[in-house]
Amino acid sequence: MVLQMPRPFKHPKTGVYYFRVRVPADLVTIVGKAEVKISLSTKDPALAKELFADKTREIGKRWKTLRANPEPLSQKQIVALAGKVYRKIIERFDDDPGNPRTWQNIIDLAHRVAKAGSWEQWYGASVDELLLSEECTTDAESRERLIHNTHDALIQAAEQQLKKAQGDYSPDPKADRFPPLRSKEERSPTKAATLTDLFRLWERDHLADKGAAGTPSDFLQKIDSFKVYLGHEEVHRITPLNVSEYCDFLRHEKGLSAKTVNGKYLAAIRTVIRVGLAKARIAVDPTANVRVTVPKAIKERASGFTDDEANAILGAALRDPSTLGGMADLNKLACRWVPWICAYTGARAGEITQLRREDFTEEFGIASLKITPEAGTVKTGTYRMVPIHPHLIELGLLDMVASRKPGPLFYIPNDNKRKPGHSQAASVRGKVGDWVRDTVGVKDKRVQPNHAWRHRFKTIARDVDIAQRYMDAIQGHEDGSASSDYGENTMKALYREIAKLPRYDI
Repeated sequence: MVLQMPRPFKHPKTGVYYFRVRVPADLVTIVGKAEVKISLSTKDPALAKELFADKTREIGKRWKTLRANPEPLSQKQIVALAGKVYRKIIERFDDDPGNPRTWQNIIDLAHRVAKAGSWEQWYGASVDELLLSEECTTDAESRERLIHNTHDALIQAAEQQLKKAQGDYSPDPKADRFPPLRSKEERSPTKAATLTDLFRLWERDHLADKGAAGTPSDFLQKIDSFKVYLGHEEVHRITPLNVSEYCDFLRHEKGLSAKTVNGKYLAAIRTVIRVGLAKARIAVDPTANVRVTVPKAIKERASGFTDDEANAILGAALRDPSTLGGMADLNKLACRWVPWICAYTGARAGEITQLRREDFTEEFGIASLKITPEAGTVKTGTYRMVPIHPHLIELGLLDMVASRKPGPLFYIPNDNKRKPGHSQAASVRGKVGDWVRDTVGVKDKRVQPNHAWRHRFKTIARDVDIAQRYMDAIQGHEDGSASSDYGENTMKALYREIAKLPRYDI
């Protein structure tokens, strides 16, 4: 059986040839009909054959465009597309603009359309044809913006033609506001970028800038999660709706909190994509207007430990290690010392569990410890020196440190594979938190088993009148003021302040 190739259709009555083809089944709903029929405006069979071939190529592009995933248009792309409308009107009527009244009527009609809000009725079909001619498939928001820009371009062109019709052929001073319209081939390089590509760009800069070593693995986990949800990783195909629906998926299907979705997942994706935007790898940021509203937390108690809770934890830490059962010796050591060090420094528990023997030193006769990115993750990315409270020395902290080999105090480094963001220090921190909950019995979920020391430290520091700038220096907080970058807080000054903290007499 020989399949007949499509060919021009000759109208039986008029003899005019037509281009007539069936719409692919998967596009019937989009096109709105099952067949496309267009007059070729000729009765010449040879010419009709040539025109039919042209239409076949044109309709093929149209089907391809309609099947493409919608992508948002940048402001520059939208204005460039509107510029095509402007130039078409200018060029078509350049030699003979006709009657001035015609152009004035067009301008008046355009203003009435805008006032009535009849944008879709007057511009929708034309804008769709414009997008098809440029093989663009965009989202609803970009299409609406293009409609409004097309309206502005029409009025600008009509006003210029009105001047010509009145005998004024001086150039339009605003004609250059329309940027050149790039072809699909010229646009394609920006479409090639993948989420992985942009992640690698961000990671390279992050590591070169001495960023936290654990952040790339944490970001990669978030990026991989987004890729799995999308089913692809082509950035040019990602729409704001994709990002918004992903955030909803994490919240309502995966059960993550709004704070986690906004501050972890969306933040990682947005950071990586904006690097691609800054480095001209992509033209549009699909995360730009996506927001996850984080409800204000209901606070039912203080964030820091109460006196009873603090005393219970510190008292339990002083007990015989044998009471901790089958826990590994280094985890027992962490339970013994991490709460006490946190209590007198207000440091993050993870900063303490990653301490090394070499991080303990003496300056001006004052024993101190160094919290540094060299040892692991430090939120601010900046090292700080913290004087050791006299009570910690009395309890034997420095003796314990001296007894340890160089390297981490609370774990033995290994190369075991871990989940992103799960370092050995983080694992030890988790063990201490579990001990506080399960063994000590501080089970109130409204207070964090490790981080509550930072809140308590701040409270007590205020009680004994430690100045805010010293609190921030000791705890590694940044106040955001320019003045904080000037001068240093000396060890003498910090020790004077930290010595104000009352002893925990257990």
